[in-house]
Amino acid sequence: MPVEFSEYRCKKKYKSKRRNIPVFRFLVLCVAVFLAFRFGLVDKLINMLPLPGSETVEVLSWDDRCRGFGGTAFELKEGSVQCSWIVRDSTPPLPNSFLRYLASIKKAPVEKLHWVATENNFDKALFVIREDSTTSMYFNMMLDDSSYAWIDASTGCRFPGLCPSLPLDWSNIHISENFDFDGHDRLLAEDAFLGPGEAPVHPVLPGVVIAVGKDSLGTYVEIDHGNNVSSRTSGLASSAAVGDTVDLNSVVGRLPPKDSAEYFLSVRRNGLFVRWADFYRMSHLVDSVEIAKFKARIGF
Repeated sequence: MPVEFSEYRCKKKYKSKRRNIPVFRFLVLCVAVFLAFRFGLVDKLINMLPLPGSETVEVLSWDDRCRGFGGTAFELKEGSVQCSWIVRDSTPPLPNSFLRYLASIKKAPVEKLHWVATENNFDKALFVIREDSTTSMYFNMMLDDSSYAWIDASTGCRFPGLCPSLPLDWSNIHISENFDFDGHDRLLAEDAFLGPGEAPVHPVLPGVVIAVGKDSLGTYVEIDHGNNVSSRTSGLASSAAVGDTVDLNSVVGRLPPKDSAEYFLSVRRNGLFVRWADFYRMSHLVDSVEIAKFKARIGF
C-alpha cells in the first residue's frame, strides 16, 4: 500500500526586534518645545483658541441700548439720561416688565413713556413718566429691606396695586385696642375712629354699595371694592343706596352731630378681617418724608 506522507510544518520562532530610540529626533523635539516656550509661541497659540472665558464681550452704551429697543435717547443734567418711546399698537417690545405693563394699560391711541436713569446705571431707573391726556410719574424707590418698588408720585402708594385712603379728610383719630370706651368688644372685628361731629365720611377705596342698614350705632354702609376686598362703616347718618358707584371723593355718610363722634370700620380681604394699619401699610410702603427726600435727591 502506498504510504501518504503529509507535510509537517513546524512553528516559526520569531525573535523580538529591538526598537532603537531615535535620539536625534528626540533632541530636535526637545529643542523645538524649548524655543516655543522661550519665545511665547505656546501662549500665542492658546490665546488664538476659542477657550471659555476668552471671548470678547461687547458692552453697549446706554444710548445704543435705548435705540436698540426703538427709543429716543436724551442726555439730561448731572449725569442723568432719558430714553423715550411713543407707544402705539405697533410699538416693538419694550426692555422691561414695568414699561411693558404701562404700555398694556394705555387708554389713548398714542402715549409716551420716558425712562429716566443715571448714565452709569441705566437699568435702574430713577423714575418713569407716562403721558397720555394726563401726566403720571412713578418713582423707583429703595425700601427698608434694600429691595425696590414703584411708587405712584401722586398718591404715595405702591404701583400697581390698591391705594386706600382715610375715611375722613381731617381730624381722623384711630382708637387703639387698649383704649377704654363702651364699645371695646367691637375692636375684635373692627377698627374704631374718632372724628368731629357731622364730618363727611368717604369710602376707603372706589367701589359699589352692596348693603345699607341699621345697627346699634346708627347706619352702616358696606362697599365691594373688587379684588376680593370689601369694607363696612358703621355709626353714620347715611344717604347712600344699594347699587351706588362711589369713589374716594364720594360721601357715604356723616358722623352724628356732636363734638366728638366715633365710628367703626371693618376691612375684609378674601373674607378675612384685616387691621386698618396693616391694610394701609401694605400699599403705603414709604412715608411722605422719604418721598420728599427722594424728590430732593433727584432734583425734582
